[in-house]
Amino acid sequence: MNKYILSVCVLFAFLGGCKKDTGLDSRELLVYMQGDIGDANNAVTASLTLTPVSVWGNTVFQFRAWATRQMAASATVEVAADSTALASFNKLSGKQCKLLPSGTYSIDGAQRTIALDSVRSDAITVTVTKPSVLTDTNGYVLPVTIRKVTSQDHGVAVSGTRATAYLYIPYAFTNIDTTGLQVAGTLVTPRTGWNVTVSNTTSGALGPAMVDGNNATAWRSSNSSTAAKYVIVNLKSAQSIKGFRLVPDYVTTTENPTQIRVSTSSDSTTWTVQGIWKGALPATGSSAAAPDLKWIGFLAPVQTQYFRFDILAWGSGSRTGIGELDVVQ
Repeated sequence: MNKYILSVCVLFAFLGGCKKDTGLDSRELLVYMQGDIGDANNAVTASLTLTPVSVWGNTVFQFRAWATRQMAASATVEVAADSTALASFNKLSGKQCKLLPSGTYSIDGAQRTIALDSVRSDAITVTVTKPSVLTDTNGYVLPVTIRKVTSQDHGVAVSGTRATAYLYIPYAFTNIDTTGLQVAGTLVTPRTGWNVTVSNTTSGALGPAMVDGNNATAWRSSNSSTAAKYVIVNLKSAQSIKGFRLVPDYVTTTENPTQIRVSTSSDSTTWTVQGIWKGALPATGSSAAAPDLKWIGFLAPVQTQYFRFDILAWGSGSRTGIGELDVVQ
């Protein structure tokens, strides 16, 4: 038994199992669509991230039709996009996805063959041709359904429970430059008019320490393992900003953030998430006098009066902190 037959036996016993090929008149043969192996929704999940300047990730995806046993004669499998199956996916997955719009994808291989003595078809390729327009935060789905199977193996039939597989495109957006390189531009000065709000503090390490011009001081959060850790800054007027420069907390270097969600707002009520910055603790040997500067850059400048850092991860312990915080424009 080859590896393809073994895979079918394990994953799809409910379709009829792996039974001995009894010839062209066997009724023990079903053809079905397969998403990612082990996916509960029988879906191929895309990993696409929209940015203001481009789309990151793969836009080409492959499906195959499979048979529950080796074919006694080759079979022609016809597949097509199936809008009627959207509701089934949303019910099964608990999501509220939109149908992938026509004109944003192409299907190459809508008619494919499962060869004699084989259990799978040639690849059916779906290409997302306009990923930049897929901006609904609920995500998108393209159901791909077997419409017809023809073969001289007269026992062949389309599965009644697995005729459809799905291309699922969850929504993802970032405006954060993942390189971590220095942000080109000038620092916004002075910072004396800024209003700094923090989630919580440690005595003697308050929020204004981030804008006092002293690398040896720092804002340090409370030592609670459950309390939120965030910083909100009101620049007092709208600014076009390219990113941020952080001087690490050198009071205790292991407290420094390694993951920050960056949001911006014009009114401090409605926030736009620009993305998540991921970085490392300060380099060994760096210090307040010679800091290991951290840069959070935007891929496209943002016009904003308020920005918010939600600190999602840090080195260790229950406290986090930042030494100095600058805005680059």
